[in-house]
Amino acid sequence: MKKLDINKISKGKSKNIKIGELSEEVINLLDLDLKPQNINIWSTRIEEHCEKHKDEYSSPSAYNQAITSIPLIIKNPDYIGLHKNGNIQYIKKLNDISLVGIQIIKGNGNLLFRTIFPITEDKLNYSIKNGKYIPYKKK
Repeated sequence: MKKLDINKISKGKSKNIKIGELSEEVINLLDLDLKPQNINIWSTRIEEHCEKHKDEYSSPSAYNQAITSIPLIIKNPDYIGLHKNGNIQYIKKLNDISLVGIQIIKGNGNLLFRTIFPITEDKLNYSIKNGKYIPYKKK
């Protein structure tokens, strides 16, 4: 999957755009009652839900790297987990450690990109130690 072109996505009108796929490996590791399927993003999602986290990144370039790398984070995360609200979490170390949240839509089970934000090394290590984040090794 290539890098995400946020300028192209942001110009749309709330349409779904494929940014990745839920894999069989992730389903098995997280014990999800889902089938492999597309993960989509609404064109308005970056502006509405991600821009507010921009200043939490170490630099504007680290934020831009994270946003454009969303497909890579989903395809090849370093860690995966489940939030207590049921959202799937993909974590990858880039310039900063980025967490991508994927919402499972109740009723139909479709997957929708929710947000991306940085987490600290301490939070990552704590969550790994407590079993919240599972190391992901693609087969």
